[in-house]
Amino acid sequence: MDGNWFKDHVVFLTGATGNLGGCLLYKLAIQLPTAKIFVLIRGSVQQAIESWEQSMPEHVDKIIATGKVQFLLGDMTQPNLGLTPSNLLRLQNEVTLVINSAGDISLSRGLAETLPINCTAHLTLVALADTFTRLTHFLHVSTTFVSSFLPDGTVKEKIYTLVEDPKEELATILATGQSSYTKEFAAPYALAKYLAERLLLEGDHSFPVLIVRPCFISPAIEEPYPFYGSDGAIPVHSFIQVLFEDSEYGLFKLEQVVPRHVACNEIPVDLVARTCLAHVAKGTKGVVHASSDLYVNRTVDELFNRIRLYAPKGIVEAIKKAGIDHGDVPAPELYSMINQFARDWRIECTRSTDLKSVKGPLGLLLCDHDPDAFFKQRIERLAKSILDKLGTLNLSNNKFYQT
Repeated sequence: MDGNWFKDHVVFLTGATGNLGGCLLYKLAIQLPTAKIFVLIRGSVQQAIESWEQSMPEHVDKIIATGKVQFLLGDMTQPNLGLTPSNLLRLQNEVTLVINSAGDISLSRGLAETLPINCTAHLTLVALADTFTRLTHFLHVSTTFVSSFLPDGTVKEKIYTLVEDPKEELATILATGQSSYTKEFAAPYALAKYLAERLLLEGDHSFPVLIVRPCFISPAIEEPYPFYGSDGAIPVHSFIQVLFEDSEYGLFKLEQVVPRHVACNEIPVDLVARTCLAHVAKGTKGVVHASSDLYVNRTVDELFNRIRLYAPKGIVEAIKKAGIDHGDVPAPELYSMINQFARDWRIECTRSTDLKSVKGPLGLLLCDHDPDAFFKQRIERLAKSILDKLGTLNLSNNKFYQT
């Protein structure tokens, strides 16, 4: 896969201060010959830079030094994305590729609150994109959980029809703040993303629309650096911490309820970024999955066994004793959601099979990577992060916690 495709392309990137968005920015600025990157930021330029200094401190200066990044102040939830007329004109006259990685995966937001962020903002963006005179590609990042209403089995790279008229359903939610479909989805944000997908693909656009659906995103293998990704942006880390701290709804109680053979779908954030950019370069249209099929497939049983093996001795007791709050959803609600929506899914990634034999910034070939060693380091790093918050660094001579 030739990264030279990006030469002379002008990109409009949203969500650049997020986990995936930051990885995409790094690749576009450092690894690929992108001509220019317009970055939509909320607040101020300084706030965006401070965010990157937290997430990738050794790479911020390199990214800025490329001279590719152009900051645009705005807000995805505002009319015209909150852009000034002059900045909007720049986008209309220059942008050839839109990458929309903005979104909010918070499980605590109700439908009325998540809809502006995870649906109508995307529709505002694509409406503006229709006025971009040089635009040739539009990439929208969604989630595999748009299909969480499906039963066990294979989830294909396509739109599944649940809502017959997405426009009518969106109007109903905007008017009432409610939907009869909410209980069909793992969380309100998944319903909002589902409606966005339907409306984006059913729109009449002069450019092709590509939708990439990641499953749970895990820490990076390589880009921008190994283990890149804040714990709050890594769902499995959040789940582990919330369940560790609750005496009644614990991780190891959950494993007694969730079917052991169910897949735990996770993929490193940099593999998601590579999948996104490779399919843009290939000119892919429609839906593409980025799931564990492109990395390593593990069952829930295998996940729990590894956590039990690698979690340092005493960490569960330390968390419970401190009573710190790690997540935005109480453990009972999280427990109920996982229990209800644990599916025996195989999330198909057929459209990316060829990338698994490709090296480089747009390939998924991992020559010397050891997934088990990587996972061990990941759990140990997560444990250290938790213990740092507790002010306790005693790992009991590196002995492991056993239940």
